[in-house]
Amino acid sequence: MAIADHELLLHWQGGDARAGEELARRYFVILRAYFLSKCPAEYEDLVSNTFLRLLAKRDGYRGESSFRVYLFGMARMILLEHFRALRRDGRFEPMESSVVDMQGGRMSSILGERARHRLLFDALRHLELREQELLELYYWQHLTAGEIAQLHEVVEPTVRSRIRAALKRLTKTYAELAGRTHARDLDEDVLEQWLGELREQLDEVRIEPPAA
Repeated sequence: MAIADHELLLHWQGGDARAGEELARRYFVILRAYFLSKCPAEYEDLVSNTFLRLLAKRDGYRGESSFRVYLFGMARMILLEHFRALRRDGRFEPMESSVVDMQGGRMSSILGERARHRLLFDALRHLELREQELLELYYWQHLTAGEIAQLHEVVEPTVRSRIRAALKRLTKTYAELAGRTHARDLDEDVLEQWLGELREQLDEVRIEPPAA
């Protein structure tokens, strides 16, 4: 039977380096997807920085949340710090800005041949960062509404309401990018299925480093 995350962290806190390596192995692909959808050119550095922050703060975990919530809290801080560093005034508001606002353009060309997946990926990146992250945590990383509530420091009903609102906004944005005048013909259940397929495609994406 696999050792639970929090038990591995306890072993790591006690000096067992192999326990830390196992946590890194478990969460590398997860963190990769978290950053790749937002910062394709910098995702490797951001993943590394998250693990370095975890190494520095591993003794700070007290079990008040799941290890996943603890780790994603660090990843979220790394992401916000990265975006703030890109702004001259050092300010970035995830409830007002999207990834497209920060980086511009589309990155759907990194995906496969299915047009719906490319459009969905672009639509996701057009949402406010808070909404994009919320949908990804829920549908891609399978955090519960309760875990997301801990991460965002709100009550669980608020998270569920925000998920519904974000999914509706994603549906509308997808329709706009697809050139449709109305989103009502798009089934949200189908969109949820496409989100799952999109996550699988991201695991297969390889980003080539920029030419020198």
